[in-house]
Amino acid sequence: MPRLALALAVLSAAAQEPPEAMALARQAYESVRAGNPEDAAAKLREAAKLAPANPLYRSALGGIFKRQGKLVAADIEFKEALKLDPANPALLLESAVIGADLRQFEAARASLVKLVALQPEHVAARDLLETVSLDWGAELAGLRRYRIGLQLAQDTAKRYPKSARVHLMLGLFESRNQQNLAAVAAYQKALALDPSSADASVGLGIAQSSAGLITEARATFEAGLRKFPQDPAHHQAYGVLLVKMAESGAAPEAKAREALETALRLDPALPEPHYQLGNFALAADRAADAIAHLEASAKNGLDDSRIHWAMSRALRRLGKSEEAARHLVLFQARKKAEQP
Repeated sequence: MPRLALALAVLSAAAQEPPEAMALARQAYESVRAGNPEDAAAKLREAAKLAPANPLYRSALGGIFKRQGKLVAADIEFKEALKLDPANPALLLESAVIGADLRQFEAARASLVKLVALQPEHVAARDLLETVSLDWGAELAGLRRYRIGLQLAQDTAKRYPKSARVHLMLGLFESRNQQNLAAVAAYQKALALDPSSADASVGLGIAQSSAGLITEARATFEAGLRKFPQDPAHHQAYGVLLVKMAESGAAPEAKAREALETALRLDPALPEPHYQLGNFALAADRAADAIAHLEASAKNGLDDSRIHWAMSRALRRLGKSEEAARHLVLFQARKKAEQP
């Protein structure tokens, strides 16, 4: 066990180290070599009690737990070691790796930021910092914590200006915070860095549409569809744009419906096309067909304010007043929760 052996070498040079603690650490090392990690852990605990100011016993104990797959216990020990030696690069990295495995992304990232500040050329730490930042960003997006996510994305983009994935994350959070022109720039950067990214292409088109750049958005989607003809997200986003254009007479409704139906053929689990097709049916006074699409949309995961408003309208047209009122209440609650 190299880490424990190193710890023992350091401890042997420390005249103030209690000899009983040192003896226990040597015995722990032998126990590990003999294949008895439980006995080694017990001895290291005793050593840590005798020498509570020395982080090496705690880190050695954390190493044993990590090898046993006891990540929660290992995390506790490495954090205790860091309290005693907060600028130790090895401890910072170990704590970050375990934190990432436990999905404690905020704490893991904090350790990595500190480590990279101490050692800017630490390649493994820089690579892990990017990965952890992206993982935390995905978690924040899922939790709809868009303001915190934007701060994370902005800091990460400064650190990794040549990462397409980071600029994708930045574009996402800028969009969610209604910073649409900034999102356009972020997605353009992501697409320039990785022209093969369908996500960057469709994200750019959506951001342009949200920013009112309709001509540019249409061109982006049509270019994306030529490059990614089997990507359902492009057909879906293009369909949504055509819906907006159809409302002002700038595009035929039939073309919007075709794009949405193509998206569903490519991916039947998409909720948005069902929602949009439900609205078409409602506008045509086909309330039953609208409800069928809206229920499919909800089944596929759509649960924002729009669907409850549409359901309320469709149910009211069918004379189902109580159900319509229930969806109206859900609409109001969702609408409030969606406010930035």
